[in-house]
Amino acid sequence: MKRIAVAQIQQESNTFNPRATEKADFAEYGWAIGEEVMRLYGATDELAGFSHLPEVLGEPVEWVGLVRAKELAGGPIADAVVDEIVTRIQRTLHAGPVDGVLLSLHGALASPTIPDVDGHILEKVREVIGPGIPLVATLDLHANITCTMIQAADVLVGYHTFPHIDHESCGRRATRALENLIRHGPTHHVSAIKIPQIVNAKGFATTGELMQSLYERLQRAEVCDGVLSASLFMAQPWLDVPDLGWTLYQAYRGEHAPLDEEAIADECWSKREFNARSLPDPESIVSEALQSPLAPFAVSEGHDATNSGAPGDSTRLLAAMLKTSWPGAGALTYCIDANAVQQAYSAGQGATLRLLVGGVDDPFCDPLEFEVEVQNLGEVRFVHTGHAGHNLPVNMGRTAVVKSGDVTLLLAERKGLGSTPRLYEEAGLDPRRYKFVVAKSPEGFRHDYAEIAAGFLYCGAPGCAWECLQELPFSRVGRPFYPLDEFTNRHDAHWAWNIKR
Repeated sequence: MKRIAVAQIQQESNTFNPRATEKADFAEYGWAIGEEVMRLYGATDELAGFSHLPEVLGEPVEWVGLVRAKELAGGPIADAVVDEIVTRIQRTLHAGPVDGVLLSLHGALASPTIPDVDGHILEKVREVIGPGIPLVATLDLHANITCTMIQAADVLVGYHTFPHIDHESCGRRATRALENLIRHGPTHHVSAIKIPQIVNAKGFATTGELMQSLYERLQRAEVCDGVLSASLFMAQPWLDVPDLGWTLYQAYRGEHAPLDEEAIADECWSKREFNARSLPDPESIVSEALQSPLAPFAVSEGHDATNSGAPGDSTRLLAAMLKTSWPGAGALTYCIDANAVQQAYSAGQGATLRLLVGGVDDPFCDPLEFEVEVQNLGEVRFVHTGHAGHNLPVNMGRTAVVKSGDVTLLLAERKGLGSTPRLYEEAGLDPRRYKFVVAKSPEGFRHDYAEIAAGFLYCGAPGCAWECLQELPFSRVGRPFYPLDEFTNRHDAHWAWNIKR
């Protein structure tokens, strides 16, 4: 029987969000240690894929639970939380030998003092287990790969889908890589090339015309004999850290990587300007929706996307919605504002009051005051399977449904997955009945709204997840760097490394 250490530490950091992510935020989405890691969460996300390791190995597995710390995207993780996670992991690994390690990470986790928390965790695991024990980590497709991550892990395995719906299968692929390393040892090669670019997410779905062929080639390559991973990481763009950029990563046995890294890098570089233009502002989006006979529209409020680490309390689109008459179906949106929820609870269901909403954590907007009627009070909790989660418990805390004119607003205490209509449905609201339904997601919402929406619109405005990346105050990235600098040859970015080992 093999002893396999397992952990999940996931959050996508947005360094432009000033609100720190604390341990309490992780606790809302499931903090577990020891045997509880797999007992309580073994059917969720990549852990569900890890649970198939006994079948892959052909023998039982003793799971050595390290820690499960899961949180939705948000501001940088507090240093104290990183210290606690690392201390707990190292203490458990020191307690007894293991035959392998499986980690479910995101790959874009940063703290105020550690820009590469994922690499830091991998490095601390390697310090304890030594060079001979296989270490495999799964990563989100929007991971930012670093030299530390590459050197510390034997194999990195990334999602192949955006919208992200392959959590379980990514975990299964990681188990196959770990089995290969256990059987044959770490005699494989790794090739990783950094591409000095980031893009906003619109149009970069792996099922879309722009990226589908490339990701199909990655999937075909990875099932070839001797290939342990073939992954393209498009990087979380709202992450101001050194070495930010896309990365093609391949782990393989034999003399040659399955894909030509320079050709793939050139192909990626050629796509960098796709949809680089500014999106229509809130007023224009509202006008476009009103002029169309389609209903409902699913509207991307990407600049405030909780899926991208924004706080979820921007008032820019809400202000435009409130200035507008929505005859017939009306408009539906939501805002993360615990104080506004408390005010609604204090007033009570059926009450009318002046409410100050939003603009607390978002540094790009101001709070908005307007009159509302409190229509419903409750809580929103559900289990999500779709973009960004597999059997993922979601807890948005107490909620209040308020209405102002033709606009219905769901107020919640805590972040939810902005890409899913479930957050509305669990509050007793049917998105199908509205003309205009807001999703706080830049692109992944199209998957979860596919059966509901008659059309899709994209709104642009300043925010923590602003699509105008060149307007954000980046200061730590390598230079030159697209889109902050104008240059046509990616090789002019001499900082962009090409690693082979």
